Parts: sequence; C-alpha cells; structure tokens
Amino acid sequence: MHTAVAPGRPTRLVLPLLFLLGLAAGGTHAATPVPAGDPDAIAVRVPEPWLYVCVQDEAQVAVVNMESLAVERVIDLTALGFSANAKPHHIAVEPDGEHWYVSLIGENRVLRFDREGAIVGQFTMETPGMLALDSENDELIVSRSMSAVNPPTRLGRLVAGEMDGDEIEVVMPRPHPIAIGPDGRWAWTASLGTNQIAAIDLESEDVTITEVAGPAHAFVQFALSPDGGTLVVSTELSGRLLAFRLDDPAHPELIADVDVGPKAFDPVFAPDGGSVWVPIKGANQVAIVDVATWSVRERLEAPSLLQPHAIVFSPDGRHAFVSNNNAADHMADPAHTPADSGRAAGQAHAGHAGAGGNVTVFDVASRTVVTTLELGRNVTGMGRAPTAGAAGR
Repeated sequence: MHTAVAPGRPTRLVLPLLFLLGLAAGGTHAATPVPAGDPDAIAVRVPEPWLYVCVQDEAQVAVVNMESLAVERVIDLTALGFSANAKPHHIAVEPDGEHWYVSLIGENRVLRFDREGAIVGQFTMETPGMLALDSENDELIVSRSMSAVNPPTRLGRLVAGEMDGDEIEVVMPRPHPIAIGPDGRWAWTASLGTNQIAAIDLESEDVTITEVAGPAHAFVQFALSPDGGTLVVSTELSGRLLAFRLDDPAHPELIADVDVGPKAFDPVFAPDGGSVWVPIKGANQVAIVDVATWSVRERLEAPSLLQPHAIVFSPDGRHAFVSNNNAADHMADPAHTPADSGRAAGQAHAGHAGAGGNVTVFDVASRTVVTTLELGRNVTGMGRAPTAGAAGR
C-alpha cells in the first residue's frame, strides 16, 4: 500500500521571482461574478489559458499562456525542496483548472498543485511516468517511467483529491502508456517490454491482456478519440501508430497499423477527431495521420523540431504546441531508453548537443511556425485543462 506521505518535504510553495512578477501582471483570472439576486449561486472561476510544460532536466515546470504565446511563470522544484534530479515528466490538469498534477521520476512522487502554484498533496510511488485523470470520478491513474528498467508491474490508482490510494497489478512488465475511457469504467495500459495491452475494469480491478502481433513495438502512449470509440498507441521501436476499436473495452480490436517513423512518441487526436498528430522523435517531424484512411496525410518539419515529444492543441484549436527534448545525451543514455539500449549511441538520438529544449507553436490552419519558446534542457510532457466533454478525461 502506497500512501501520500512526504517526509521532510515542504508543502508550502516558495514562489520564484518570475511567478511573483506573473501575479503582479495579472496572471490569474478573476472569479466569474455571482449573478445578482441569487444568494445560493457560487462564483465559478474559468480555467486560465495555461499550458503546463515539464522541463525535465531543469527540475522546472513552465507555465505558458496559450493566448499570448508567452511564458507566464516558471515553477522551480528545487525552490520547493526537491532535488535538481526531480525529473518532472508528465502533467494532468483538472477541467476547471483548480488543480494540476505532475509526475516526478527522480523523486518517486506525484504532486498535486493548486492553480496558484502551491503543493496541496503528494503520493509516493516508484518511478511514476504517465498520468490519466478522471475528474468526474476523482480518479488518477499513474504508470511507470520509461527510464525504469525493471519497475513494479503495477499502476498507481489514487483518489485525486486526497492523493491517497494503492496500486493495481497488471502482470505485464514495464507498463507505460495510460488512458481512461469517457465513462470512467475502463483504463488501458501497455508494455514497453512486450507486445501486450492491458484493459483494466476499474470497478472490479480485473485485468484482461491482449497480445499484439508484429515486431517488438515498445508502446509509448495512448490517445483516445473525441467520441471515445477508438484508442491509438504510438511505438518507439517499430515506429508505428496502432489503432484499436473499443466496441468491447476488455478486448481492443486492432483496425489499423500505420508506419509513421522512428521513435513515435505521444500522439493526440485533432479537436475534430479527423486526424492524429504524432511526434516522430527519431526524424524530427510531426506526422499527421488521416483517420478516414489510416495513412500519413502530411509531415510537419521545422528547424526547431528537435526530438519532438508531445503535442497539445489550444482550447480553440488554433494552435498546436509541440514539446521538443533536444537533449543529445538523453537519447544516447541507455538509462533513458532501455528498450533501445542495443542501438549504437550515434543512432539513438537526433538532437543538437549542448542546446536546450523548446515548445514550437504551429498555426494549425497554415501549418506554419508562429513562435518557438526556448525553455531549457529536455522539454517533455505537457498538459492543459481539457475541453468540456472531451473523451479520455
């Protein structure tokens, strides 16, 4: 049983200067006014247009304003008592923006922050990786980090508001990708080490394993279609995007296998559900896969696309934010990519030595780069408050 303990760790945020400047500039939105004559109405604060970005090798989380396309503030984890090796990796945000969550690989913790940037909860778990949040059921599911060579074959299952919970045994080694279905009943994970997908019935915690044909895939991350009926997963070793129909959630049915390129990372459905955008870390590209034909429609390239890792669309769908590791030593280090440790170091990365990572912002309509935000070494996972009604929570 793993519980939310934090020995020796402060839970009060030590605010960095940039955060204070952001507040002075009006970085937090005011509450929606209570309607006149309605004493029972409660003021509701809409989510700020914030994108939380992990700067993994700097032990920081950058907060980007998706409207102004500028950095709002930076949360420095070392100022909160964590080590320089904290390694923030993935983000999940509640729909109202009141709280957000980040996995810290190097600290074996998942943190819960409020919208002002104060830590309000922690959960201890060995090498946490990806996060899936079901806010309606107050549930947070946590997988294992890619950097963990032999982690427990379990997922963390937390009551998000309490940051307390336990772990679910999924049997297969190195569970990494994670998704929760739109009704909160089912969750899915998959293995970095074997060609297996696990469907978890969250009511009974029964686990059903599906074997996936083909070469060694090393499953990276899932994305769920807006209607909740299709699950896609990217693969690091085979460079594929696999699509599964979820008519029977316990037994995902493979309906498409698309060759997208080497080291396919965190995919995302476009807001209209008509395409899947896939960062291709080994080719410094973003592949756009047409859902109607399950084929690569086009590929985005830009000088700033250097080991692209994840993609988030702005709430209005106008912009696509692409995180880029650009960490030449990161991909060459077998500790970061144990599934790929057999490759020569010179073939294992496509970054620029000594340079920092960034978020490249594309105009979705024109497919052109609007701006590039240089954030620091090894920019990885990102998250924003989901659009109301979006599948996958």
